[in-house]
Amino acid sequence: MSGDLLRPSEFLRRTRLSAKALRLYAEQGLLVPDAVDPWSGHRGYAAAQVGRARLIAALRRAGMPLARVREVVDLDPAARRAAVSRWWDGVEEEVRRRRDLVTALTVETEEDDVHEVSLREVPEQTVLTAERRLTVDELDGFITGAEHEIDAHLARCGAVPAGPLRVVYHGMVTEDGDGPVEVVRPFTGRVEPAGDLRIRLQRAGREAVTCLTRREAEFPGILRAYDAVGAWVDAQGLERAGSPAEVYLGDRDAPPDEPHVEVAWPVG
Repeated sequence: MSGDLLRPSEFLRRTRLSAKALRLYAEQGLLVPDAVDPWSGHRGYAAAQVGRARLIAALRRAGMPLARVREVVDLDPAARRAAVSRWWDGVEEEVRRRRDLVTALTVETEEDDVHEVSLREVPEQTVLTAERRLTVDELDGFITGAEHEIDAHLARCGAVPAGPLRVVYHGMVTEDGDGPVEVVRPFTGRVEPAGDLRIRLQRAGREAVTCLTRREAEFPGILRAYDAVGAWVDAQGLERAGSPAEVYLGDRDAPPDEPHVEVAWPVG
């Protein structure tokens, strides 16, 4: 190997990395030796790799996952700064959501935090749906994308939406639970399945429902609404007969105190 290369011990001294971190970054393809002697197996690092190593270490100290580090480390400085800023905005949003959830779990419920629940009939409808298993960080993007895909396909077929969008949770969606989640749009007209979209008949039945404003539906408030509807169903001696759903009533950007979404639970 060239004498200009740094031995691992010198490279570690200059970068202040641990031997364990250096091995991990090499395994991940983030920081591989510049050369490896084919006979001795000795590794050598270029002096130019010191700055890259320090950047990787700084991103990791900030808490950036290795997969995201891999995406940003080779960007030019301006693009990298923008990418790090976008990632940090997401971190702060996640911290806010966790703080709100912890507050909901540790603060007594306000007495006026009451959800009015009622029972209604649901007619038989033909629906176009998209379904996926996903975790919570993928949820919003999937719902928005599926809504656009479903409505665009209905328009291409000349069919007409016949009711509000439903998001049906067939299982818990968390950092560990992956649903599945089904986005559902009732329609009238003739439609052919396409791609991952499928057509099914939603049978008539009954559901318990409560309505939330956009402000009330902000996380974790919507979780309390699910609890309230479920508790009401149990108190009425009814049977939970299907998967709960969120029914979106219109504009996602409606004023905070206008009706925005219903939480509905099918009952037997």
